[in-house]
Amino acid sequence: MLSVLALLLATAAPQPGTLWAGHQAVHGKREVPLLGKVETRTDSYFLAEVSRDDEGRLVLLQRTCHVEIARAAGVKVSFLPGGTAKLPATKVVFEERGGSLEASFRSGWGAEDADGDGAPGVTTVVDAPLCSGKLYVKSESRTQLRGKLEGGGIAGEVRAVSDQETIEAEGACLSVMAKDERDAVRGTFAFAPVPAGTTCESLDPARWPVEAKERKPKEIERTRLRRGR
Repeated sequence: MLSVLALLLATAAPQPGTLWAGHQAVHGKREVPLLGKVETRTDSYFLAEVSRDDEGRLVLLQRTCHVEIARAAGVKVSFLPGGTAKLPATKVVFEERGGSLEASFRSGWGAEDADGDGAPGVTTVVDAPLCSGKLYVKSESRTQLRGKLEGGGIAGEVRAVSDQETIEAEGACLSVMAKDERDAVRGTFAFAPVPAGTTCESLDPARWPVEAKERKPKEIERTRLRRGR
């Protein structure tokens, strides 16, 4: 079995300079003032340089191209145009465990001007009926990926916990209502090869080269329970 797996990994080994486009779709719940907890969905789009390390592990140097946060309970949160593409790259290392490839890593940014707009942290724009403005935040995420090689790339399930701290708030309402948050999300991800020279700017989020298979959090949990029996 191990020799077969080694052969498959060697066959799928990416060539130097290989690029993958990635898509991650996660669901969670967020506390909204006066409304309580509302369901959320976040779609993240990546571009990753792919290689193998000296131990033969699959390594992705991943950059975020674009993040789309769905409107929830009338509240829309977004990043500045081009801001997420300036965030630090994240190194993701997959290891073989029980027939799957798994990775666990941290990502995020601090109080430094991570999106290059001259304000601390990363600027998020809040559009809500009664409370709009800008939040300047820092964030740290702990992410777990579990997947299998598929279609020349990799696809599977994702879980993440993010801690977000508000550094400053613009607007009287947000200054009062903004608070630090912890979000736990889960969903799916997928990466697929794209031509050399591809950039975030050359890809259209509406026509992204790969799409994560849509599965609700409860479906993922049921799958994990069945595997554990």
